[in-house]
Amino acid sequence: MIGVGDAAFSSDSRWLALTSADGALCIHDALSGERLATLVSLGEGADWLVVTPDGLFDGSPAAWKQINWRFSQDLLDLAPVEAFFSEFYHPGLLADLLSGRRPRAPTDFAKKDRRQPQVDLTLADGQTPVSKSISSRTVTVKVALQEAPPDALRALGSGVRDVRLFRNGSLVKVWRGDVLPENQSKVVLEATVRIVAGENRLTVYAFNRDNIKSSDTTLILQGAESLKRRGTAFILAVGINDYANPSYRSLSYAVADARAFAEELMRQQTKLGTFDRVEVIPLLDREATKANILWALELLAGQGAEGLPPGAPAVLQTIKPAQPEDAVFVFYAGHGTARGSRFYMISHGLGHTGSPTDASAASVKTPPGSSISDVELEQALEKVDAGHLVLVIDSCKSGQALEAEEKRRGPMNSKGLAQLAYEKGIYILAAAQSYQGALEAAQFGHGLLTYGLVEEGLKTRAADLAPTDGQVVAREWLDYAVLRVPQLQTAMMQEARRAGRQVAFVEGEEKILDLEQRGLQRPRVFYRREPEVQPFVIAKPPVTP
Repeated sequence: MIGVGDAAFSSDSRWLALTSADGALCIHDALSGERLATLVSLGEGADWLVVTPDGLFDGSPAAWKQINWRFSQDLLDLAPVEAFFSEFYHPGLLADLLSGRRPRAPTDFAKKDRRQPQVDLTLADGQTPVSKSISSRTVTVKVALQEAPPDALRALGSGVRDVRLFRNGSLVKVWRGDVLPENQSKVVLEATVRIVAGENRLTVYAFNRDNIKSSDTTLILQGAESLKRRGTAFILAVGINDYANPSYRSLSYAVADARAFAEELMRQQTKLGTFDRVEVIPLLDREATKANILWALELLAGQGAEGLPPGAPAVLQTIKPAQPEDAVFVFYAGHGTARGSRFYMISHGLGHTGSPTDASAASVKTPPGSSISDVELEQALEKVDAGHLVLVIDSCKSGQALEAEEKRRGPMNSKGLAQLAYEKGIYILAAAQSYQGALEAAQFGHGLLTYGLVEEGLKTRAADLAPTDGQVVAREWLDYAVLRVPQLQTAMMQEARRAGRQVAFVEGEEKILDLEQRGLQRPRVFYRREPEVQPFVIAKPPVTP
């Protein structure tokens, strides 16, 4: 450890670390002397922030709210670091710098319109005072918003847009776009929010026209003990082997994958006893239409109960809206495709009568009409108010669902399924990269992803990674699949080689002797970087004999 005013070189002599009187650690390029970043430790080491001279930053969430940037000699010319998420938040910043990369800020943050909208959050009139516990399941809140006024530099106000409301860190309501009425500088929005027993921390923030975030405004409500309930775990399991269009190749194990996922997850969750009950919603082959899949998600969101289509599967009639104490697992196994920047889960009905390899302009530009896009999936999941959400997509090119215009993982007012996943705390696992296929294997009787998740990840302690504590939490479970799938594919090729056969899953790779250098299927995973206070336990598998 180095003290105030001390200096230390990295082991390869590339970097020089200097401490300052205020406790910050400045990292310099040892050859040029250029300062690369400043690292600040807060809360006796519990929180941290790293920032570059041009404004890029990374750190722990608590640190974002404790540090301001000053833009001039004026002591009041300040703005909190978190206001600049839109363009300056850069996860993994320190690692990038120390690996030799030089990420640069896209704009000069001193030139951004730093005027922040004012945000206030209160209970609607006539409700229980904040000082008392609330026994009703829902409350109505008012969000009062006002733009910052014109100033000497700008003739217009700051604008107010993209307002988000959270309960205990999970998104419950979003108002997208400009929310101010024409020629008005203020507005009051209302939302109905479910309340749980114990503390309910409601937080709201907005952005100005230049995508600068306001400060958080928080309202803490105490839910009465009478609201306490044991939740339900819903498992929506979709598997499609055979498609209405016979030109689409039948899959061998998609239905088996969906069934195995639902059955074993139900067994594990029942054994854990975390939830009062576990309900499986199977949609297999003919029942796995676009309408039925989206209806199931609508019903879990508490919508669409009165408009079920004629002939809808009986299981849809039984779905109750998910609530904050509940968990929702969504599993899809079937064909998938990527067109441009979009990913599509191909439902049974297709709505497309041609060949999947048809190269006509219409076919290339337009996916099958009965497929579910990542945008539609995002819109459906946004409305589901569950405490835990897990999405597993076992299909080709499924990694495209996690692609977005914004690659960073954080609350930067971007768009796409990954952004929603961050805001709602959704765990997402995609079977393959956006350009890869997802493999099935007769020797396993499953797709590789499902085999790793279910047969190994749930039925054995293989996914109990670190710490090894006899239980598998959601992060370990999904991380294990990411590690295991390419290993399973390599093992398949090794077995074929021992039998005198040369197997490659990418055309032309037969000549690459090192199997690990071939184009292996590599799943993609998304979850919040910050760990939960209470990790989501998926299973407690038995000790493997």
